Amino acid sequence: MPFDNPAGDRARRQPRFGKAAQRQSVQGAPTRAQPKVNGSAQQKHAQWRARAGGAERSGDAVEAETCRQHAEHWFRVTHGRNDP
Repeated sequence: MPFDNPAGDRARRQPRFGKAAQRQSVQGAPTRAQPKVNGSAQQKHAQWRARAGGAERSGDAVEAETCRQHAEHWFRVTHGRNDP
């Protein structure tokens, strides 16, 4: 009878998020753990610039560019001009 386990099929088709999804990642793939950046807009700008410098020193150009873009966003927020 198909209604014996009504949630059975749905539970298997739902996407997996969180720790279960992280365990299924490809072995050897780099993990980018980015802790939350807290503080004022000026502090966030400085923290993202520092993080960009660290990524550049470690040779991760993509991460460095991402961090520079975040820093630029917080610079614009600080100076009241957040236009694209």
